[in-house]
Amino acid sequence: MRALLFAVLLCGCGGAALPYGTDSASCGTCHAEQHVQWASTAHARSASSPVFQALLPRVEEAWGATARARCVACHQPRFGGDDGIGCVSCHAAVGNRGHGNGALVVSLDAPLAGTRPVSNAAHDVESRGLLTSPVLCGTCHEVHGPGLLDEPTLSEFSAAGSATDCITCHSAAGGREGGAGVLGACDGVSYEGALSSGAPRRGHRLIGVDPAWGASAAEAECASEDSRALWARALSLEIAMRDGAAEVSVTNTGAAHAVPTGATHLRDVWVDVEATDASGRRLLFPRVLELGARLTRDGAEVALATQASQVDPRGLSPGAGRTVRVPLPVGGAAWEVSAVLRARAVRADALAALQLDASQVPTRDVARATAGR
Repeated sequence: MRALLFAVLLCGCGGAALPYGTDSASCGTCHAEQHVQWASTAHARSASSPVFQALLPRVEEAWGATARARCVACHQPRFGGDDGIGCVSCHAAVGNRGHGNGALVVSLDAPLAGTRPVSNAAHDVESRGLLTSPVLCGTCHEVHGPGLLDEPTLSEFSAAGSATDCITCHSAAGGREGGAGVLGACDGVSYEGALSSGAPRRGHRLIGVDPAWGASAAEAECASEDSRALWARALSLEIAMRDGAAEVSVTNTGAAHAVPTGATHLRDVWVDVEATDASGRRLLFPRVLELGARLTRDGAEVALATQASQVDPRGLSPGAGRTVRVPLPVGGAAWEVSAVLRARAVRADALAALQLDASQVPTRDVARATAGR
């Protein structure tokens, strides 16, 4: 009974302000373009993600029912009837019960939040700063426990003191005209074109790094390219030859939080190096630098956070960099060295442990650099 009462209070049931329906499909009757954009995002698929579904029972087994409930609060809130994170999760949000852990407060009786006040036959709209505030995003993108659930993205963002907001980078067209956000490949304009053209804002295709589970091949490729562009905006790659070695550096030059952030135990970001000389000799140096979290139990690496006793995030804070030296054989012909920064939303070993198809999660080349000869 207590759990039922809590759910009623949290959802703000009543619905008088939305007489035509509270789910996202109903919103799409009038807001068709916005609905199509939203439907392509990880927010729309947050509950149906195979990774979420496969991890959920493991989370409960490892850390208890409270941990499971914390995952469900963000991935499957069911505000307005949607399984995933639907329209009312943001536009009917009126606050939260603390910054983080999915403690969102949604009222379906209050006017919806928008960028300007409007009244129409379907609902009233009022301007609420919460809609575009990092605090709203941080309600779910700031998780602390139980167990090893730790995703301090809002804390990282706040510590960086950024003058921007989450939408500026994660909106499909950037924060404002001429802004440096990522214009979605699915919108038919390249990332580079967005930077130069000042394209109009289309903020309902929010871009992250998770795969577009269940999408068509074309849509999945678009989402993957958007993610690649987001990684490329965040990280820079440099290589230089010094004292018989290649020095490879990766720096967080574009993100206002750590990279990777959030579910770092799933992310895989690394640098591969290849060296060739004039005689055709070729040397490969895989994974000389890794940014994804390292998961261990009793000192041995494991595939899943639920199997681990320690998680070392290894991400780069805003402005931070990491450099590794790759020694090369001395003598003979001069070496030419190339480095490739690569990223995957979900680690291959994690997918294998969850018995999921790794082909659904592409590896993308984020940046390249060369030095020598």
